[in-house]
Amino acid sequence: MKKIIITTIIILIHFLGLAQDSNCNCNTVFDDLIQKLETNYIGFAQMENPEKITAYNQRKKEFKDIVSKTQGENCTALLQKFLSYFKDGHLFVYEQPKYSEKELAKFKLEIKENKVNTNALMNTLDLEKNWIEKSRLDGIIGTWTDGQSEFVIIKDEGYYKAYVLNSKLESIDSGELKAQFKATEIGFEGMFYSDNYTPRFAEGNMYKEGALLVFTGANYWGKLEPENKREIAMLNKQEVNLPTIQKLDDENTLFSIPSFLVDSEKFFKVLMDNIDLLKNTKNLIFDIRANVGGNAIYMSFLESYATRPLESSQGLVLASEETKQYFERLAKNSPEVYEPVVKAIETNMGKIVDGPKYPEKIFPPSEFNINNVAILMDEGCMSAAESFILHSKSASSKVTTFGTNTAGVIDYTSVNTINLKSGNQNIYFGYPTSTYHKNIPENGYNNGGITPDVPIKSKVEDKVQYIINYYKQRN
Repeated sequence: MKKIIITTIIILIHFLGLAQDSNCNCNTVFDDLIQKLETNYIGFAQMENPEKITAYNQRKKEFKDIVSKTQGENCTALLQKFLSYFKDGHLFVYEQPKYSEKELAKFKLEIKENKVNTNALMNTLDLEKNWIEKSRLDGIIGTWTDGQSEFVIIKDEGYYKAYVLNSKLESIDSGELKAQFKATEIGFEGMFYSDNYTPRFAEGNMYKEGALLVFTGANYWGKLEPENKREIAMLNKQEVNLPTIQKLDDENTLFSIPSFLVDSEKFFKVLMDNIDLLKNTKNLIFDIRANVGGNAIYMSFLESYATRPLESSQGLVLASEETKQYFERLAKNSPEVYEPVVKAIETNMGKIVDGPKYPEKIFPPSEFNINNVAILMDEGCMSAAESFILHSKSASSKVTTFGTNTAGVIDYTSVNTINLKSGNQNIYFGYPTSTYHKNIPENGYNNGGITPDVPIKSKVEDKVQYIINYYKQRN
């Protein structure tokens, strides 16, 4: 029945023309990736288990046979699959394909000529809501926004397809295809079309009770319905990755931070607009579910609840030319921290050396009256979000973590990206330059994530209310 209805409203679209005139040789790219991986990735240098080394070499051989038969436009997806062996979210590839004006015009024409009537799309959505399958990803069916446009996602013969409902961008028409992807074991992968109609490979997942959809590059879409669901109601629909702050009652304030990769001025404006509320709340609840990272912008408010200094820390680095160039760039702004690393790399190429030594941070007396700090987390918390959790716990006795384990993307950190020999496919390799501390991987978090102090079962519908009740019961 599902197939009949979808066929009736004519949404079976064939983008046979969306092929790039690529000069990317996947075999060449793979060889370049292997060389850069084994030269730069400290996780590889620390791999001492003979069985793991044998398994890696076997995997390398198997993929070498596959890449020789892989077209350039499909190379990124294959390389990403190869890197998944290391189970390190900071080890990745992404692409920024360069197309000719003629090719872009062809992509645009194909998409615009195959627009779908939005009424038909919404009718299909209404029907599909009753066909939600057991797959967790089927919760993706519904309406979404990235702040610029609104989309409807429906399921069509095994694919999840996102179509534009409306857009603030004059060049984008209603009914255009925005993305199409398939479910994988850990989320989804497929093709994403940028605002200038450039197609590119993307991966992603749903987090925060299905309220946020996060694509490659920390691109966020927020779900639009049901509006009365707390996770949806707290989103900034105009700019989904920006934080929101909401007074819940006389004792509790909710500070939702979907991402630490945001415009700093806009982030600080949200803080300053709510500074009085933050100063006088008793229980500050951070909701960082789905926060896949960014930078250490959280240091701007850590002092509001700090009770002790943040201890000095230092990790390890694998000395290589690309990593040296990375730290040389950082040394321009903080020479006292990074120049010693550059010098150590120069005299120890190919060896593991001490990484940057971050000094102890002493916080000034706080003007805030916060008694308790809750951090609500989930499996979407990665990288800087996990660093925020660890730094908050280290700097304050007021902090309690709630929810489920994080993703575990923190043991290897400080990512550098370098271009691979990929022609006009423009494939980049990202790798972490440092360990989080000197006892990685033994005492790390990548294998299982950070465990919350207070686990909250998935069946609990309102996890924020759970935290409010937790503090009530303690009083």
